Amino acid sequence: MTSTPSKADTSYSTLTPVRFLDSPKQKFQNDQLLSCKTRLDTLTNTLLDNFTKWQTAQKRGQSLCNSIEAIKTKCMENNKTPGGSLFPEELQPYCDKLAIIFSVFEDIVKNTKEALRQLTAIAKLQGTGSEIFYRTWFIEDFIDFTKTILERYQAECDVKKFVTEEIAHCRDRCDLIRVSSLWEYPCHVDERVKLLFLFLAEELKVK
Repeated sequence: MTSTPSKADTSYSTLTPVRFLDSPKQKFQNDQLLSCKTRLDTLTNTLLDNFTKWQTAQKRGQSLCNSIEAIKTKCMENNKTPGGSLFPEELQPYCDKLAIIFSVFEDIVKNTKEALRQLTAIAKLQGTGSEIFYRTWFIEDFIDFTKTILERYQAECDVKKFVTEEIAHCRDRCDLIRVSSLWEYPCHVDERVKLLFLFLAEELKVK
């Protein structure tokens, strides 16, 4: 009996794999997301750096307020007798330095507004809304975070402005303590803000 001829074995080892190129649209989206990620890296690092600057300015400003309070208290005691002055010359350098510290807060507010503007622009690009760039946050989460921080920065900056303008003009001890305490105990950039930045650092895996 004649056996049925078998098919010859076909070897695939010599075949060259076919490479399918990304479509122009897909490549554009990938490049766009990469660009957005790079920009987001810069913006989030700036937000973190600015918060560190805010904390440093808070401490330096508090030190200046303490010095102003001490000078003013001494002046108030001396003013119990004729010839005493509530505005000695030695007060001016501290007030000037406090004004410089306040300008740091103003700059941080401006920078945060710009960060929010750029984040909002990124969110309008195709494909960014559903993309998770780090661990769990979408771009809208970064926008919500920045909006919250900006609102608190602005509110606290208003308080700092009031203290900067008024502390040297206090005419009694109670008023002086009240104004100085407004700087020492922030009611807007507080522990909750610190916690929010810890959340951001965790999202970015910043240690």
